[in-house]
Amino acid sequence: MTGIRVVHVPGRTPYARKLRDATVQIVNATTVDGLEVPRDVTPGWLLGHRPWDWFDVVHLHHLDFEPLTQLRLALVEYERAQKGVVATVHDTSPVFGNVVTHRRRLRLLADRRVPMVCLTGRSAAELRQGFGVRPMVVPHGYVAVPGTPTRSEQRQPGPTRFLLYGSLRRNRDVEILLHCWRFASRLRNTTLRLLLRAPSRVSLADDSGVWKAIRDHAADPRLMVDVVPYPTDDEVNQAMADTDCLMLPYRWASHSGQLEHAFDLGVLPVASQTGSLTDQVLLHGGYVDPPIWFDWTDGAQFTYGERLLTAMQQAHRMIQTGWHARDGEAFRAHRVQEHASVMEAHRDLYQCNLQGNVR
Repeated sequence: MTGIRVVHVPGRTPYARKLRDATVQIVNATTVDGLEVPRDVTPGWLLGHRPWDWFDVVHLHHLDFEPLTQLRLALVEYERAQKGVVATVHDTSPVFGNVVTHRRRLRLLADRRVPMVCLTGRSAAELRQGFGVRPMVVPHGYVAVPGTPTRSEQRQPGPTRFLLYGSLRRNRDVEILLHCWRFASRLRNTTLRLLLRAPSRVSLADDSGVWKAIRDHAADPRLMVDVVPYPTDDEVNQAMADTDCLMLPYRWASHSGQLEHAFDLGVLPVASQTGSLTDQVLLHGGYVDPPIWFDWTDGAQFTYGERLLTAMQQAHRMIQTGWHARDGEAFRAHRVQEHASVMEAHRDLYQCNLQGNVR
């Protein structure tokens, strides 16, 4: 293996798995000198598999479940072993866990002077203000590889198809979505598909209200619920290609990879206007239409349901009157050029922070 050898912590997301080219190798889910490296490497797993002569750079991503003491020890050991370390801060506010612990993790990265990457300028500004760091801003880029089949522009007549996929998280209000959609007479000619990650005992406890709402509404044949171990790229891409509207009912969010996925596959997003989501749209200039926005940021919580429902009804009307995404070929070309810039930025960052030798 040649070039810069990178281990992603973890390596399950499309964002991480695409950061490779002829000069950057990913060692996750490979066998190196007889060592089987898992896809979803953790700091604890790395600490148990030394010496680290099989990688050059550790790229940290979602650290929501990492004990602070173990993360601190891992950072000390990476430096001692002269390994480069980079962290992408996907979320400035926690998706899992609590705010205090999340900020402690970010403070630890800042104090250890770990170079940080943010996906939008707004997130970078938050980190500068809160932690005195100067992150590099690199956009998320594509989720579906350019050329993946998209939602057909020759859509056959039929119900408007709504989709929500991924894990049930506290920052997405799936419960209010189900209640509004199920009983809205103006959405009778629609379907809703939930493509969900298999729950854990913890998630069943934390999201018990959502699971109850799913059970309550499961009698409606328009609701399709599919629970899978961990959706593969092909499963999610197919679900997206078979839908019209992607539902993004974020209570809070720093960034949305799912929004980028909707753009990739020509699907109309229906999204709360929060975090840096509007900045993501602006990054693409005239290549994409904005989502159908609904505002959940002003604290007027008694009106949030009606705003969501109004947005869904607007999306339904647009689909039924022939909406389709802008020129797919132009956007694919834009994605290819964007990815080249993303790779150039990461390659430079890895090289600048590489303390060991590259073979």
